[in-house]
Amino acid sequence: MKQAFTVAWLAGWCCSVSAQSTRYDSLWNDPAVETRIQQGIETHRKGDFTLVLADRQGKPLRNTTVEIQQVGHDFQFGANIFMLNGFKAEADNRKYEETFRSLFNTACIPFYWKTLEPEQGKLRFAANSSPIYRRPPPDVVVDFCRANVLTPKGHTLVWDHPKHSVPDWLPTDTTEVKRLITKRIQEIAARYGNAIKTWDVVNEVLKGHPDIPMPGNYALFAFQEAQKYFPADTRLFINEVTGESWQNYRKEYSPYYLLIESLKAKGARIGGIGLQFHFFSEPLHEDVANGKAMTPTDLFRALDQYGRFGVPLHVSEITIPTLPNNQMGLQRQARMARNFYRLWFSHPAVEAVIWWNVADGTAVAGEDKWNGGLVNGDFSPKPAYTVLNVLINREWKTALTLTPQDAGPLRFRGFYGEYLVRIRQGKKVTEQRIHFRKNQPSEVRINL
Repeated sequence: MKQAFTVAWLAGWCCSVSAQSTRYDSLWNDPAVETRIQQGIETHRKGDFTLVLADRQGKPLRNTTVEIQQVGHDFQFGANIFMLNGFKAEADNRKYEETFRSLFNTACIPFYWKTLEPEQGKLRFAANSSPIYRRPPPDVVVDFCRANVLTPKGHTLVWDHPKHSVPDWLPTDTTEVKRLITKRIQEIAARYGNAIKTWDVVNEVLKGHPDIPMPGNYALFAFQEAQKYFPADTRLFINEVTGESWQNYRKEYSPYYLLIESLKAKGARIGGIGLQFHFFSEPLHEDVANGKAMTPTDLFRALDQYGRFGVPLHVSEITIPTLPNNQMGLQRQARMARNFYRLWFSHPAVEAVIWWNVADGTAVAGEDKWNGGLVNGDFSPKPAYTVLNVLINREWKTALTLTPQDAGPLRFRGFYGEYLVRIRQGKKVTEQRIHFRKNQPSEVRINL
């Protein structure tokens, strides 16, 4: 019943949206844009797979029915997990966990210096650390990720923001700050280097704060230290604000592009690029809604440009407001979320899309006014949650039932990820999990 309601609601919602004749709709309904999105998804997110079923003697199985159900994505759909165990009521904590698991396979873990080490030398790694709003101890989050098969991402090692990241006790002597940055990276790498393989090394360098006593070329230094102390298979990301990621576009002379080139030329092992996507501006939101900003052309252009570096791109922090905060705003948020996610999912360079705050009312002070969550404060789903749930858990998951012909191999096309295969032989049912990955062998043999 719930699924039928969801399909009916989505159909009605799509009809109401398509009836709107706006510049925004014309851009996203452009046949060339839709063709690129559809072909991109088909080409980059799916593959042709083969299942060979045999008995223990290696003879092909006969008279079987095979149900193939995708249970996990290789593509990373994520969010920040800053509110883990952060609600006063335990029932709300469980609802938060359930909501998180329902959509996401990737969790962004807070490692902000200011709240990880509020007193110099006293680190809040352990589960029994003093509570701080939106800053769960990393040990707790890592354990939750491990128990729920979530990919953890550490955010962030070095950020010069005075309010959110720089400790109040940080000295003014830049030489001493440099030593402390090394110490911080050493300590984090020693504890989490094997558990977390993706890190934002530096954050918002181009939106720097000149009054903060950071050492010269601190971004390069942070990468050098991370390369020294984290395991060699760790992926080290750079992350930047929305304007520099998408809007301040000057081809290869875009400031963010030049920053990355400069750091790489000086020896930074940049293993991934983060592109924030916050609409913390009502004029920007209105421009997007009116087809004047963040158009499909704008987004493809930026992704193509940064994709030239040959490393994964993360749409790293997504806030799409509910503006106005009424039914029209809810539909706007949902429409934007669906369009953006389909485009990002279609691009070969994009590895992850990470929504920021899961629930309304859980952002930092000043950001709650945007109502940028996917669910309401009581965890009831907003239309944006519904459309993403349909995409992630239905449209982009493969499910089919096959009957082998002449005991031959089973061939099908599906999305990359983990599958549950259920094989029925009369009354006997056998289940097995298999994984199809991009650029890896596409044939799996199951012997029963």
